[in-house]
Formats: sequence, structure tokens, C-alpha cells
Amino acid sequence: MAVPVLKDPPFRHNAELACIFHKMAACYAYLGKAERFRARAYADAGKVLANMSEPVDAFGDDIKALDKLKGIGESIAQKIVEYEHSGKIAAFEKLKRKVPQDLLELMEVEGIGPATIRMLHDELKVNTRTELAKAIAQGKLNKVKGFAAKKIEKLEELLKPDKEKKRIPLKEALALATSILNEIKKIPAVEKAEIAGSIRRKKETIGDIDIIIVAKKKDHRRIIDQFIKLPLVEKVLAAGETKASVQLYNSYMQVDIRVVEASQYGSALFYFTGSKEHNIKLRLNAKQKNWKMNEYGVFENKTGKRLAGETEQSIYDLFGYRYIPPEKRIGGDELEKAKRAIK
Repeated sequence: MAVPVLKDPPFRHNAELACIFHKMAACYAYLGKAERFRARAYADAGKVLANMSEPVDAFGDDIKALDKLKGIGESIAQKIVEYEHSGKIAAFEKLKRKVPQDLLELMEVEGIGPATIRMLHDELKVNTRTELAKAIAQGKLNKVKGFAAKKIEKLEELLKPDKEKKRIPLKEALALATSILNEIKKIPAVEKAEIAGSIRRKKETIGDIDIIIVAKKKDHRRIIDQFIKLPLVEKVLAAGETKASVQLYNSYMQVDIRVVEASQYGSALFYFTGSKEHNIKLRLNAKQKNWKMNEYGVFENKTGKRLAGETEQSIYDLFGYRYIPPEKRIGGDELEKAKRAIK
């Protein structure tokens, strides 16, 4: 069966404009303090468009009506109408010629801001990630004042080819995930929903978005069907009874959801938060106790009795560990430390 593609949904321009305004905000942030108010204005406008409950097309050429929307001023309203007519925004096209656009996403990584990217551009004369990676490999960054080994190492990691193609900064991914989460929470029968995966672990760069949804079993398929029809969804990669994977408009970002019952919430959240290494360590621990652990809970091997899984806390309590925050679940010695902390 062919994978369905949602063509030209009513909210498509909302998503496209939100993406453009996000990029314009990044351009103005790069240009420095003198443009900070414009940077904030376009960032706010992007959020408004991403979260609107009606298509921006419905406003037509009515600039006054758009101007009345909180977070959309007259100047931005004019650009929305310009885009509706031409598919472009002249101010954005002009901005792109002033900045090293290929480097701007790096600004959102913790410890690397607009000043850092401007310095790289001015000192090394680089405009692209490829040029920056080459400059780092040649040791040129070691000669630039203010670049410690740790920061150079972070840039090297971000510039690896697979990360360049598949990963985005945490801040950007979190904003995108929050928009999707808000839409999911509006779906009837959804009792609870939470972001999992590497976003919840606060990794600096994100490859995809994971969301856990709680609902009664009879509503699982209905929720899946409504999720894959959300406005920001461009392509449905997979859709089953309890899980779905989609690709978003104007992004290679993939969103994976899993719908579970309330009793499975903690174990599903734990399993899909990771890290993989942390999960493996706890599963091996379970095996030593003749238990089985998966995304549905922790069970006795012999009887099949369910021992924990409604909350993450119940899982850690069962094993005799204190609760470990997601960002510390790295697969190191965090479990041993948690065990020792119990009195």
C-alpha cells in the first residue's frame, strides 16, 4: 500500500511562514544588538502562526485584521500577504544575502550564540558548515581568541556530516515538539501527552521527536488517525494501532508517537526517553532478578505478574534506586550512584 501524502492542507502557509519568520529572527539575532527587537518580533510571529487555530489564508489581504492578532504587527502582516501572493518575502531574500545562513542554526546550541558565529565568519571568512569544518580541521580555530578546546570540540561534533543532515539544535526542536504536543492535546480522548526521547534528555542536537500519549485502549486507533491528519504533517511514514511516524512540512524532522494505557505510561515514557545505554543497564539488572522489562512495564518471568510501570518513579523504586532525571540517564555510573544514595 502506498504511503499517503497530505497535499496542500489548509494550514500549510501557517507552517511555511512560521519557518520563514523563525529564520528571519535568526538573521536579525546574528546582525547584533541593534536588531534584537526585530529578532524577537519575528520569533514571536513565528510562534503565533505555528499555534493558530485557523489557516492564515482565511485573512486574505486584510492587513488590518492580521495586525490585530497578538504578536503580528502591520509590517509583519504586510509580509504575510506578500507571501500569500508571491510565495516569497523580499525582506527575507535581502537578509539572506547579509548573513552566513548555513551557520545560523548553530547559534541556538548552548555555548554558541550570535557573537560566536559572527566571530567565526569575520575571522575565518567562512560562510558554510563545510568551510567551517575545513577551517577547524586545519587548526585555524585554535588561533582565534576565545575558543577553548571544549568549544572547538563541540563545533566539530555538530559539524559531522550525519548531524548536519539529520539533527537540529535542542531549542529549535523543543519549540517544534511543543507545537505538535499542543495539537495532540486537543485531540479528543487524549488523557495525557509528554515529549520523550533526546529532547527530554536535553541533548544539544536532536534527530527526531518522540511523544508518548495516554488514552483508553478503545481510542488508540482514532487518535492515530487524527494525529496523521494534523496540519504540520507532510508525509505519513507509518501508522498502526498504537504508533505512528510522520515527517513534518518544511523539515526533515520525523515525529514518532506511541499511544499507551495509563498503567503503561511510566514504562513507555522511560523506554522511549532513553538513553539506550541506560535502558540496557536496567534491563540487565531486571534479568538478574528473573524479571522482564519492556515498554509495557516490569514483570516477573515465572508468573507474568506486573511489578511496576505506571510511573517512572515506581520503576526506580522497584529496583531500589532513587529517581534519576532524564538528562542524567547516560549509561554511565548513574545507577550505581543512585543505589548508594539510598539510606
